Amino acid sequence: MTLGKRALLVIFPVILIIQLLASTTAYLTQRASLLGLEQARLEQQLLALQSAYLDYEAFNRSVLYSIMDSEALLLFLRESDTAFRNDTLGLRIQQSIRSLSNTELSFVSFAVLQPDGEPAYYFESSLSPFASMDETQRQIVAEARRSSRPGATRYVAHADGGPLLLDTDFILPASSSRPLPSQRSEAFAVQLAVRPERFLKLKRSLEEEYGAAVEIELHQLPVESGLSAAIALSPALHARLTPAATYTAERLQTLALAFVAGGSLICLVSIGLLLWLIRRYVTGPISQLDDQLTDLLQSKRTALDEPTDGGEIGRLTVNMKTLHERNTEALERIQVISWTDSLTQISNRAHFGVLANAMYERCLQAHRRLALLFLDLDNFKQVNDQHGHDAGDTLLRIFAQRVRGLLKRHQLEHAQTDVAFARLSGDEFAILLMTDASDGGVDELCAAVLDLCRGGFRLEDRLYPVGVSIGTARYPDDADSITQLLTRADTAMYQAKAEGKSTVVAFSRELEQRNERIRLIEDQLRALDGDDQLRLVYMPALNREGTVVSCEVLLRWHSPILGTVSPGEFIPIAERAGLHSRIDNWVIDRALAEYPKLVELFGAEVILAINVSSAQLADDRICNYLLERAAHHGVAPGRIEIELTETYAAELCTDTMQVVQAIRRAGFRVAIDDFGVGYTSIQQLLEYPADTIKLDMAIITRLTQPDMQQSLSALVAFCHAQGKRVNAEGVDNMEKQSALLQAGCDLFQGYLISPPRSLAALEDWMAVRNRAQAALRLEQLAPDALAR
Repeated sequence: MTLGKRALLVIFPVILIIQLLASTTAYLTQRASLLGLEQARLEQQLLALQSAYLDYEAFNRSVLYSIMDSEALLLFLRESDTAFRNDTLGLRIQQSIRSLSNTELSFVSFAVLQPDGEPAYYFESSLSPFASMDETQRQIVAEARRSSRPGATRYVAHADGGPLLLDTDFILPASSSRPLPSQRSEAFAVQLAVRPERFLKLKRSLEEEYGAAVEIELHQLPVESGLSAAIALSPALHARLTPAATYTAERLQTLALAFVAGGSLICLVSIGLLLWLIRRYVTGPISQLDDQLTDLLQSKRTALDEPTDGGEIGRLTVNMKTLHERNTEALERIQVISWTDSLTQISNRAHFGVLANAMYERCLQAHRRLALLFLDLDNFKQVNDQHGHDAGDTLLRIFAQRVRGLLKRHQLEHAQTDVAFARLSGDEFAILLMTDASDGGVDELCAAVLDLCRGGFRLEDRLYPVGVSIGTARYPDDADSITQLLTRADTAMYQAKAEGKSTVVAFSRELEQRNERIRLIEDQLRALDGDDQLRLVYMPALNREGTVVSCEVLLRWHSPILGTVSPGEFIPIAERAGLHSRIDNWVIDRALAEYPKLVELFGAEVILAINVSSAQLADDRICNYLLERAAHHGVAPGRIEIELTETYAAELCTDTMQVVQAIRRAGFRVAIDDFGVGYTSIQQLLEYPADTIKLDMAIITRLTQPDMQQSLSALVAFCHAQGKRVNAEGVDNMEKQSALLQAGCDLFQGYLISPPRSLAALEDWMAVRNRAQAALRLEQLAPDALAR
């Protein structure tokens, strides 16, 4: 249950009870006040009715007395001519009545009655020519003649046409005076009747309002219980009004409804006001704080708002804000640690994955492009192995700092480009660029990265020949996802390594096809049956006298699916896939098994040169295997020469050096193959535990030029000075052989001498060569015999 609902459950019953008590008390008080006000109002209206009656009563008497005192009435009474009296004098009386009337009257009548009771004159304001005196009026005149009391105004409720006010008096014609009560039988009676319209209108209004008749009686009327009022309209006339029961009930019902509605409204307003105040100052700030904390947990906001007031809630907000900020700082530190490479202080692989996925999503929404640069340092292992991991770590930090600075400059020049830079592992780095539809300067950036490493790195007065190979791939041209983009950039990077390092290779469909072939070759190597698909060929090496002193064993593979695959293609694949040891072991075993045939062809001193994969030198098992197989086939270790590539020799570390020295101590010879294609220094050449230096065909081609003869001679002399014999590979013409002979080279190997041959072909080659040498000797002996 929310805090607001709890507050409502607490507040609502309390406010409701208080409001019920207050409303009930107020209703009872107001009810009494209402009844009192209604009573006073009723009495006030009856007073107004009384005032209207008295006004008409005073008017009647005033007009009647004025007429009785007028000369027109006296002349009327004394005139004996009835026609003249009724026409002329009656008209004067009418004029007197109209002139004395100061109010608009709907009905006025004036009558003069003879002593015998017969009307002598009658006038009324109606338009009827046959109007006559009402019988009730005559009875009132008769009663007045008999009465001994002075004349009084009479209220006639049931007269024709409606209620009337009647005033009757008497006059003696002879003396024009008022008669005594005993003389009334001899006097003329004068009666004035008016209809009190305003009085009647007020009476009808009261009756309509109160739903009851106004009682008018000659005697005094008592006041009834409840709402009721009585008043004396005149000393002889009384009125009473008792409103209908429904009138009071309606008023009380209206009051009750008003109090119920008002009380409910006040109750609701009070509850609403209290809830608003509680929400404004209590639950609202707490709910706001709860919403902010919820948004923080859902990552919809990054910080709490500053509190706007003090008090407990404000202090709670401040404390929560402080706690969140501390937790945020701690989480940020943890995230920085978990997402930052501790050595180079750039993003690590995990953070790069997050950044790459985010950039990929933005690319999908904005239809932009991605470019991935996969970087791998060349010859970095040599630095670690020969100079220690501290030097390698320093080199990685310097490289990362240089690239980061380069990326900042690149972003300044390409403002619309977003960049992610990370160390993936070891000496592998990745740069991810999000660009517009244009190239985004990717080629320019690749060239700049290459320039960073051109010439190597100098640390503490030592130059490290470390370069960088770069593979690039683009989305959506080359890949459909970040994972595929990484894979294909990595593939392009390995191709850059294969093409000689320190270069850039962009992923292409041709490269994909090449990788497909690599995968196919790897699959075939895993299922390889060496005895069925592999065979050995031999390439002899001659000394300066033309004698075959060694044979290099070379491997050939003919796959039933791929056909013939060259060693230059499948050996690196086997090394990467970890399949080299099985192939090397087969080559060693088969070559040692065939060695006796070489002895038959070239003599017991012939050397068997075997190429061993550089990856085999990771542990000493190769040495044990060589010893075991040599003993098994009865071949002396001194007759076997293990060839290592110059590139791998340049990367010899302590462990591999120990393996090579163990091979030499076991009696095997060691040769450095392909010398001149790597980064071997003079110091390293001095340290190599090698018996033979095999000059690579590329350096032979260059140094056998006429202008390079001295350099060639110096190189051969230097090797001799170190106790190493020199074997020249790639001798394919007489000019090269002549230059090498002049330089003092020890052994010669190449197509000029013999291409790689099988044992059977080598046997034929040797037979042909023996016959040619025999013929040559005969030619040399013939002149000597003739001379003798």
